Amino acid sequence: MHTPPFPTHIQIQTTVGCGADCTICPHPVRSPHWSNGLMTDALFERIAGQLAGRPISYVCPYLMADGLSDKRIFARIARLRDALPAAHIELSTTGKYLGLRLADRLLDAPLSELRISSHGITAGQYARTMPGVPFEPAMDNILGFIERWRVCKPFALRVVCLWGLWSPEQERRIEAFWRRRDVEVVKWRVVTRAKQVDLTVFGSRSADPTAYADRGDPPYRCRFERDREWMHILSDGRVTLCCMDYGQQVIVGDASHQSLEQIWTGAAYRAARRSVRGEAVGPAAALCDRCEWRVSDADIESNATHRPHRPGAGRVKEWTTP
Repeated sequence: MHTPPFPTHIQIQTTVGCGADCTICPHPVRSPHWSNGLMTDALFERIAGQLAGRPISYVCPYLMADGLSDKRIFARIARLRDALPAAHIELSTTGKYLGLRLADRLLDAPLSELRISSHGITAGQYARTMPGVPFEPAMDNILGFIERWRVCKPFALRVVCLWGLWSPEQERRIEAFWRRRDVEVVKWRVVTRAKQVDLTVFGSRSADPTAYADRGDPPYRCRFERDREWMHILSDGRVTLCCMDYGQQVIVGDASHQSLEQIWTGAAYRAARRSVRGEAVGPAAALCDRCEWRVSDADIESNATHRPHRPGAGRVKEWTTP
């Protein structure tokens, strides 16, 4: 199975801060492996300096956190754009931090896409899914930002909603609410994040057509090619296998003293990829065994809903720095 010589997609955990306290997310994790902190400027520059000239199509300057909780995020977005003029740069946040001061800076940032997580449109839905985000000020922030964004539309704006928590009628209302405001809705099927979240508190849910309890026979693969296209860099420089590794137990390298290319092509990453495939045992195999995103090759080939997602495909905007 082909793995490119360098990752085409990068996630950088510039900070571990969030504050949403989502019930559908394991964050914050109380693990001896968790790296709590803000990425240093020296480490960020070490990473950014290795990206220039590389065939990277997608960059997320956040991982298991809210990008806007990093006070240096705007300078870091600008640095990434300088290194990667044609890459799709996506930032994710909630309405908690979208006040006027940050909203205006966001509209001036060289982003390709902003995603706003809003797992409901009522105070009750927020209380059940995002209890750390106060509903009324957050919704005011989001709607106010949308009005400013619609004037100039400097980048794509999408609202992320998790599907499978509410009734079909409630889900239709949520989608219609955002579409009336000229905002695209990204619908992600809610998952247990490798059995790290208890979804039974939401009651009975419709079956997820894209994740089967019986995933068939190996060889397997990550539905989103997280092991073969993406690199996930934690705030202290360690590189983890994927965005589901909240316990940070599948560490494949350390960008604080290794080059990104050394990590990507190294023995630890190769072993982890074999575990994803079901060809070896180890921490990666244990994580993937619990994950809804692990599917068989046969499922990928026979079912369109399993084909790897290509975020930002066809939406890359060329940016240049003055």
